[in-house]
Amino acid sequence: GGGLNKEQKVKDLIVEMQASLPQQFMMLEVKARVKEKTPYVVFVLQELERMNNILGLMGGGMRELELGLSGALNISDAMDALIGFLYVNSVPPSWLKMCGQIGPTGNYNRKNLADWFINLKERHEQLDEWQKDPYQRPPSVWISGLFNPMGYVTACLQMTARAKALPLDSMMISTSVMPYFDNEVTAQPEEGTYVHGLFMEGAKWNKDLNSVYESDPKELHPVMPVIQVQGVTAEEKEALEKSSGDVTYECPVYTTTIRGPTFTFAAPLRTNKPPWVWILAGVCMVMQPD
Repeated sequence: GGGLNKEQKVKDLIVEMQASLPQQFMMLEVKARVKEKTPYVVFVLQELERMNNILGLMGGGMRELELGLSGALNISDAMDALIGFLYVNSVPPSWLKMCGQIGPTGNYNRKNLADWFINLKERHEQLDEWQKDPYQRPPSVWISGLFNPMGYVTACLQMTARAKALPLDSMMISTSVMPYFDNEVTAQPEEGTYVHGLFMEGAKWNKDLNSVYESDPKELHPVMPVIQVQGVTAEEKEALEKSSGDVTYECPVYTTTIRGPTFTFAAPLRTNKPPWVWILAGVCMVMQPD
């Protein structure tokens, strides 16, 4: 009856997922390529470890479940729970927890298992390129594909603080929206870092006006161009705004549309309208449109 179909369906899914589960990174080899631990290198090593942990957890859980479903092992409660999640195309909470996508207020992930798995493989691709030479960051970092996006922004601030011999806590985040997208970038900038993968909610970015602007009714999450993130001191920030006469909206950046606990940082964005317009509209940027 139905029970057999359920187990067969999960069995097929496990076979399919295991076949395309990326390989874990060879951390000993990666570490052998590291001479000096710069903030960016420390950051990427942590991301690689996190990816290895999640791949290990997924691979181990699926292998064990395969043995359970074939009758070689007794089905434990944990295996039974895993069957339940996989059957309904839902990401098991233990996998989410390992990715930092679940917290005290609940689940931050809104993707089904199939989409989440595609996203995980895309994250792996970015890290795979990066680990070949840990000192060579991608020309623009897909910030939405990082497990700890704030860690990357902090590494950027640390680099600037070190270069200027300033304390880290004197650094503020400054952001400039570039007039192009990630496929048009060939190298990281001299100062700060290029990131992409953000979407705006409640408004859009107008490239011609170089400003936050009313969104089109049909567009729920317009894509943001490449953003240059830099560390500046309060004095530098003030001087910059004075000389340019720019008004900025401190746009909150969240990892998902759940907002709240997924807050990452505030990105000051140029605006031709008073900032309160966007505050009232609840305008933000998200890394996962869902």
